[in-house]
Amino acid sequence: VTFADDSQVVGGYANGEIRRWKILGRQQQGPIMYASGLVESVVVSQDGRWMVSGDRGNKAIVWNAVTHEKVREFAEHGGWAHGVDLSSDCTQIVSADLRNAQIFSITSGIRLPPLPHEGVVIGKAPLAWSSDGQQLFVAPRGKIICFDLSECSSSEWLIHENQSPAHIASNGRFIACAAGPSVLLWDCVSHKQICSVITHTEEVKCVALSPSGGYLACGNGRNITVYNLRGVLSPEYFDHGVSLLAIHEAHIANNHFAA
Repeated sequence: VTFADDSQVVGGYANGEIRRWKILGRQQQGPIMYASGLVESVVVSQDGRWMVSGDRGNKAIVWNAVTHEKVREFAEHGGWAHGVDLSSDCTQIVSADLRNAQIFSITSGIRLPPLPHEGVVIGKAPLAWSSDGQQLFVAPRGKIICFDLSECSSSEWLIHENQSPAHIASNGRFIACAAGPSVLLWDCVSHKQICSVITHTEEVKCVALSPSGGYLACGNGRNITVYNLRGVLSPEYFDHGVSLLAIHEAHIANNHFAA
């Protein structure tokens, strides 16, 4: 699941479908997109121009976010493309399989040297890109690895004690990390936890942050729950230039609105 903007979410399906939904009213927006296999992850660029999906057909696919037409496929993965994200300038994508994170140019298709990562469990290789494009976060079981692309270095810190597969999203200021039924928020710079645990009754299988950082979406396979974080975090963690809908929490239980 991901946000298209502060009023719409995009969900990926086990049958390869990708659908965009309006949060209030639960209406599907635009035609269905079809990936090459079960959709592992999906993101939307900050300028609203691109969507990128990663799937079990070993492909990362770039879509036109307005028309939902396929723009480019990247099939260089040695396995399922578990995680995808876009750079802040909307010119590059990063996708991850079980062993490597790979960066591609959207326009030219050129691939940069892969970034190997260790300890990723089968079926889970979530990642997120910082807003300045200089840090790439990968979350194997029990930890987050931060690749500093400008310094060609990496660091890591431990996260959830339950050792469940992790799912992450970032707005460049903080990281939302789900493992099992719990979601924690971490500061990107200090690597410190910045709020109490958000607990669900079921395992959280994907998370997303709205462009402003004001909303957190959690999907468990059938339902998407959207939280307003502005009453939880200090103002420094949000983009003040984006207007927000006056909703606090929306529970969406339509089976066709699943992540």
